Amino acid sequence: MANNIGVQRYDKVAMTLHWIVAIGVFVMVGLGWYMTDIPRGTPDRAFFYNLHKSIGVTLAIIVLIRVAWRWTHDPPPLPQGTASWVVSGAKLSHGLLYALLVLMPVAGFTASNFTKYGVTYFGLFKIGPFFAESKALYELFQGIHHAGADVLVIVLAVHIAAALKHLLIDKDGVFYRILPRGSS
Repeated sequence: MANNIGVQRYDKVAMTLHWIVAIGVFVMVGLGWYMTDIPRGTPDRAFFYNLHKSIGVTLAIIVLIRVAWRWTHDPPPLPQGTASWVVSGAKLSHGLLYALLVLMPVAGFTASNFTKYGVTYFGLFKIGPFFAESKALYELFQGIHHAGADVLVIVLAVHIAAALKHLLIDKDGVFYRILPRGSS
């Protein structure tokens, strides 16, 4: 068990938002990979694409709340003596994560709004389309969405690897900063 006495933790709001977004991102990536293999013109494809878009809109709102919270609440400091390259790497990776978490839904939503479909939010109501149908603009924003997904998966892998390094190798308590109490 790591000695995490004295390690400052994120507040409950930050922890909750982190884990909601983390679970949501894993669902969205898995769903994105799954749905691309569904044949065009089938009811399953329409269902899963609308589910992906609906979760994406919801997750985008949660991400914006998370960004606003992070903007107004400093994260807890890393333990004293943490190497400067580790601090810089943490800031860079977190900045990339936030940028990608905003870029991904914006690009996907924008792409959807250059089609005739827009977004059917959980089958309840339609959002858009707000723009005239344009295959070129759809493909541009969809390309950004897909490329962003690839980069996001890589950055998430690095983020998870760093978290596991803190847990298993460094044993410095950093891993426990984002976990609810009782998890350490």
